[in-house]
Amino acid sequence: MSYGQGGSNWVPGGSNTPDWDALAADADRRRRRKRTTTIIASAAAAAVIGTVVAFAVVSQSDDGGSASDEASATLPEPTDVPSGSAGSEPSWDEVSLPPLPQPREFISDAEKDTAPFDVEGFWAGDTMEIDGRSYTKAATGSAADCTEAASAELGTILTDHGCTALLRATYTGGGVAVTVGVAQFGSEADAQAARQAQEGADGASLQALTGDGAPEFCQQGGCRTTANQVGRYAYYTIAGNSDGSPDSGDGTPAQQGARDGNDHAFNRIIQRGEAQASASASALVEERQGGG
Repeated sequence: MSYGQGGSNWVPGGSNTPDWDALAADADRRRRRKRTTTIIASAAAAAVIGTVVAFAVVSQSDDGGSASDEASATLPEPTDVPSGSAGSEPSWDEVSLPPLPQPREFISDAEKDTAPFDVEGFWAGDTMEIDGRSYTKAATGSAADCTEAASAELGTILTDHGCTALLRATYTGGGVAVTVGVAQFGSEADAQAARQAQEGADGASLQALTGDGAPEFCQQGGCRTTANQVGRYAYYTIAGNSDGSPDSGDGTPAQQGARDGNDHAFNRIIQRGEAQASASASALVEERQGGG
């Protein structure tokens, strides 16, 4: 009976005894080849995976998207941010103030025009200054009976329309004397009516205030007069040469004096309204402060 070489039923010490050194060397070679193949396969697989990942990243970049873009897209829009955040502006309720009183309101309404109407307050100051021309106050006077300070014709008109008082002041300067008169009425309508009536009345003029330092003037005629009205006041002037001589012609000092007296009377009436309007505004502010 024979046995094949390398068979499983060998007998130790026989002629078919295997070469153990050769078998060991062969087995070692096989193990090295297997290990090398595994390493190469793993490296190849890793390379393939890396290529796929790189391709995916490049593809995303080419499509215009990125991970950071997607994350940004999830942030809320500015309009989505809740209102009332720490950086928002505080809101305040609107506070409406009453309109400030106007000077015209006071010189037109007897219920508001309550300041004293006397020569000390109305004709305050020692001079009359108009456009660089200066006149010195020489005399003042007050008439509760308005006919006492006016011609007969003007006196009748003043009485008929309810004149309550007439204040006069005489100023001198540059060889001229001018008396300025302001008549107070119960309403603006009364003052307007008196002014209109005076326009068509011959001889209706203010009477010159003389004496007490004021010269005698306009006693011989040739005087210049004006008449006007604002609010519940009518105002008049009469001017002439200080030496009493009659005045005539155009552009004379007496004519200019009458016009300057007209402007001075108007300014004093407006200042009266401004003073009362200012006092009323101050009272409103104090009332608001006290109530707040």
